[in-house]
Amino acid sequence: MNQNRSSWALQVGTVAGIPIRIHLTFLILLLWLVIGSESGHAVHEAIFVILVFVCVLLHELSHSLVARRFAVQTRDITLYPFGGIASIVSQPTPKAELFIALAGPISNIIIAAGLFSWVNQSALENQQVDAMTLIDRLFVTNVALALFNLIPALPMDGGRVLRAVLHLMNVKRATRIAARISQGLCLILAATALYIEQPMLFVISFIIFFGAVQETVRSEARGIAIAFTVAEAMIPRERLECFTHGTTVSKALRTALTSLQPLYPVLLGEKVIGIVFREDILEHAATQPDEYVGGLLIEECPSIDSTEPLSSAFTILEETGSSVLIVLREGTFAGILVHDRVSDFLLLQGIRDRYSKDDDAEWSTPL
Repeated sequence: MNQNRSSWALQVGTVAGIPIRIHLTFLILLLWLVIGSESGHAVHEAIFVILVFVCVLLHELSHSLVARRFAVQTRDITLYPFGGIASIVSQPTPKAELFIALAGPISNIIIAAGLFSWVNQSALENQQVDAMTLIDRLFVTNVALALFNLIPALPMDGGRVLRAVLHLMNVKRATRIAARISQGLCLILAATALYIEQPMLFVISFIIFFGAVQETVRSEARGIAIAFTVAEAMIPRERLECFTHGTTVSKALRTALTSLQPLYPVLLGEKVIGIVFREDILEHAATQPDEYVGGLLIEECPSIDSTEPLSSAFTILEETGSSVLIVLREGTFAGILVHDRVSDFLLLQGIRDRYSKDDDAEWSTPL
């Protein structure tokens, strides 16, 4: 099992090798529309929402397929009630990011252009909502999606376009500048939402606001990570409790109850064959105490050499969706690198950099 993968998202298919997932809250939205709509309009509204999300899926696929042209892979696409997210696994170059970001809104413009011939222009011009057909509503929705996504606010497409342009202009701290602009726009949007009494717009503005904060943190973390190696951030083998493949759950329980380790490497000889989580040991202890911990393993964890830059570890963690890497030194098990602990390590380094060297002597790793 993958500890990072949301249990609320169901995979419904694969397009161009990219897994497509639907979050359960989207299905709840459809159910709510069917129950809440008038009897004659429930099915019509459900069909409209499904078609809108097909357009959103095409939007995200456009990002993913253009990213592939620049050798940037997409782990999956997940559809939520508020839209879709294509999980691109690595930071593209500024030129690539520009094209990837523009691909989504352009796809919506193409869809809108294709629908234009069947649009009831009179209803649109006079804003006669009741007179709009399904095609009219899809046309308006795609135009709105294109325009909304081009707002220059991270993490939306327009914000990524802004950041890419700043990078291409050799502007330093492009992500931070783009994030500050994004946050300013979000505050204006939130104030506007309060003035016109639109609570949903207010919520969206704050979702985008905190998305911009996350983009800044992620960018600064990558910048710090370049300066360190995997060996400096890993948990060394000497500090780890490990189990052999033949260890029973009941025996592992003794360690799990006295150790604060959230996960344990499982060894076959000197080779790590997987990771078992503490919570899984506790869960199986009452019902299957004689089972071997080898039966509780998550899928085989990816590995990385201890001399690799820490930024490379970030890329592998994102590409695989794993929460832990096995660290090797000259082909031998040397330790593990846990995603959450790496974040703590980089946070400490970021704080350390704010102090002078004279005050820096006693800092130590949180790992």
